Amino acid sequence: LHCTRPLCLGRRRLSSDAHMRVRTPFRCSPHPCEYEIAFVSDVEGDLDYFNRWVAGSRCVAYTGSDEAALTLTHARAYFVYGGDVPDHGRGSEQLLRLLVGLKRAFPRRVALLVGNRDLNKLRLTSECAPSDLARPHWSIPAPHWDPSAPTLSQHLEQVAAARGGGATAASCDCAAERLRWMYENTLGCPATFEARRAELAALRSVGSATGDNGGGGGGGGAAVSDEEVVAAAVADVMPGGAMSNYLR
Repeated sequence: LHCTRPLCLGRRRLSSDAHMRVRTPFRCSPHPCEYEIAFVSDVEGDLDYFNRWVAGSRCVAYTGSDEAALTLTHARAYFVYGGDVPDHGRGSEQLLRLLVGLKRAFPRRVALLVGNRDLNKLRLTSECAPSDLARPHWSIPAPHWDPSAPTLSQHLEQVAAARGGGATAASCDCAAERLRWMYENTLGCPATFEARRAELAALRSVGSATGDNGGGGGGGGAAVSDEEVVAAAVADVMPGGAMSNYLR
C-alpha cells in the first residue's frame, strides 16, 4: 500500500496546530493507493477546539452550516478518534453524538477508540444507582491511588461547613454531592459537573428555540438543577445514551 499523499494526523490538544503531515510514504503492497487519514484525540468536551480542527481537516467536514452532523469529504478519507471525548469542556454530549453519527454513516472508514475518560464513566451505572447511594457516606473510602484525596465524608463535611446554618455531612449527602466528589477527587475532572450543567442549559435553550426541549422539562434556558445534571450523567452511560452508544 503506497501513500501518495501526505498522511494527515490531527495534533493532540496540547498543540495549537490543527494537523501535522507525515510526508514519508510507506509500502505494504506494490499496488499504489491514494488515501488520507485524519486523527484527533483528547478533545475532552471542548467543542470549540474540535470545530477549529474540523475547519482545518481535509477529511472531515460538517454537512451543513448548523454543524449538526459530520461527513467524510471524499471516498479515500478515513477518520480515527483516539479517545477521551468528555469532561473539561461544555460540549461533551454534543461531541459524542457527532462522533457516533459519523461512525454510523461510515462504519468501515471511521474508528472510535476508547480512552480512560470514556471508560471510567461506566462507574456511574453502579455508584449513582439507588442501592449504592443508600450506603452510609462514612463507609466509602478515598481513592487508593491518591493519598491526598478526601474521603466522601470529608468532602461532605467541607460542603456542610460552607453552607453553614447547622448543615451536617449527613444533611448534605445526596446524589449530586457524591457525583461532585467523584468528579473532583476520583475522576480528575473537577469542572465537569458545572460544565455539564452549562451544556444542558445550552441544549435546552436551543430546544426551546426549535420547539424541542429534548424531554428536559422546561425551556427558554431555564436553570438546570443538580438533580438534572445527575440524571443526564447517568443517562449518558445507560443503553441508548450518548456515551453508551460511543462505547458500543
